Amino acid sequence: MKAMLWSDLLVAKKYFVQQILLCLVVAVFVCIMTSNLYVGMPLASVMMPFSLAFTLFALDERGNWEQFRLALPLSRTDIILGRYASLAVLALIGLVLGALILGLVVAAATLFPSIPQLAGLLTTLSWQGIVLVAAISIVIILAMFSLTMPLVSRFGMTKAVRFVPLLAVVGIMVVFSLGGNDEMSVFATNLANLLAAPGGTLAVAGIVLAAGLALYALSGVLSVRLYAKRQF
Repeated sequence: MKAMLWSDLLVAKKYFVQQILLCLVVAVFVCIMTSNLYVGMPLASVMMPFSLAFTLFALDERGNWEQFRLALPLSRTDIILGRYASLAVLALIGLVLGALILGLVVAAATLFPSIPQLAGLLTTLSWQGIVLVAAISIVIILAMFSLTMPLVSRFGMTKAVRFVPLLAVVGIMVVFSLGGNDEMSVFATNLANLLAAPGGTLAVAGIVLAAGLALYALSGVLSVRLYAKRQF
């Protein structure tokens, strides 16, 4: 597991600088243009780790590293758990990058309040918003990994990408179907009232984070079983 983790991180390291610069430019631009202080954190938290993850998947297939690893003293379980560990590290790096981008936007709004696009950004700044957005950001990327990894473990990257758009469409349909539900409207109102209190914000962030970690763990168990049955 440890060998797999370090192997992934060494490969991803080659692409860190270009990915960080790309995310930095895109996220700051989107924050300023949308006048939304918090949008940059989830954008960076998802964009960089997911891009690097698919880079790892693609390099595995292109260089036949999947078959080569099976000839090493690594079990299939070690390979999958190591990959999950490396993706979790990438997710944390993405979250740190998102927090850095948030700090840069706050600094820019503080130093240049006369710029119209920056003028209203600080009005929504609060520690509660930062905590909640940070929890949602990390859970989004963990959920994406949780859905993608079992497919890659079973079918490989080339075949797995055929199913990813389908999952996205299904997810969008579910969100839209829930949006028009009266019960969801009541739930949203109650949730907003809960988030108004500091304790409520911490509780919701904790629940969201726990749910994301649980989903990630269950996905890891599923991927281990699927990879054990995969034929190369």
